Amino acid sequence: MDSIIILIIFFLLIIFSIPAIIFLIAYLAARSRKKKQKALLEKIGTPEYYAFVRYNMGNAQNEFFKLKAFQGSGILYVEGRSIYFEDTLHQNPHVFAMDASSIQWQDINIVNGLLKWFSIADQEKKYYFNIESGMFIFNLDSSKPTTKSVFDRLLKYQNEI
Repeated sequence: MDSIIILIIFFLLIIFSIPAIIFLIAYLAARSRKKKQKALLEKIGTPEYYAFVRYNMGNAQNEFFKLKAFQGSGILYVEGRSIYFEDTLHQNPHVFAMDASSIQWQDINIVNGLLKWFSIADQEKKYYFNIESGMFIFNLDSSKPTTKSVFDRLLKYQNEI
């Protein structure tokens, strides 16, 4: 009888610790993401405009079987007549000349977690972006830009050229 009670208590401890482990992982990931974002911002200095984003490149946007809705995260920023993108791993940087690039609203993509997206494309590459917002529980800042507001701001810069 005692061994059954001990087994039940052990089972309940395991069951109740799973959400705690999930939240711990999410918290640590959010901290790591903030640290990488800060490093990117320090690297580029003070651009005219910037936003932290998640991204997909090319056909990865519409792939059905993938672990995450996005390939990675980074910073999108405007300097002069160009839109620069630098990812946190420094593997897929790209510069989009505003006068030779297409900025399009993609709206919600069901395959990618019901997130809203916009794309920027030139003759070389096409990237899809949405705003890096993190998990709600760790991000209560309502002043953060939305995917639509970043899209609109980039279009405004492009139209001024």
